[in-house]
Amino acid sequence: MSTTIPFDIEHVFTSPVVIFVNSALSTEKPELTVINKNHPRYDNAARSLADESVLHVYKAVFYNIPVQVKPRQEVFCVTRGAFISLVAGWENALNCVLGVPGAVHFRVDSIASGEEIFRNAIDQGSIEMVEPWATPDLYN
Repeated sequence: MSTTIPFDIEHVFTSPVVIFVNSALSTEKPELTVINKNHPRYDNAARSLADESVLHVYKAVFYNIPVQVKPRQEVFCVTRGAFISLVAGWENALNCVLGVPGAVHFRVDSIASGEEIFRNAIDQGSIEMVEPWATPDLYN
């Protein structure tokens, strides 16, 4: 018996072969590192990638900085969520925190001030990426 798929598959997402990561502040000259599939932190970097953002790393914590913030669009800092990042727009922040108990997010004045707050949170150990909708029972 044969099966016909009633639609065309235009694109299948696959992880990139290499990931470029910036370790400098977003306001400084980029310091890029290339992470390939053999790198021990490749999976973590790949999971952290977001559309229309530049992936940054600080003290082995990956986070994104939006490439563009539209006029009158707010910037949010998410330090506990399904994704930890600076994001442009409430709808993107909501996607980072939806289903995460005790999610931590707040509006910041700018990318630069948000990144400073974010890196301070990393220094204090108060950054956490959490699986949404997960309960402790799932891990036992």
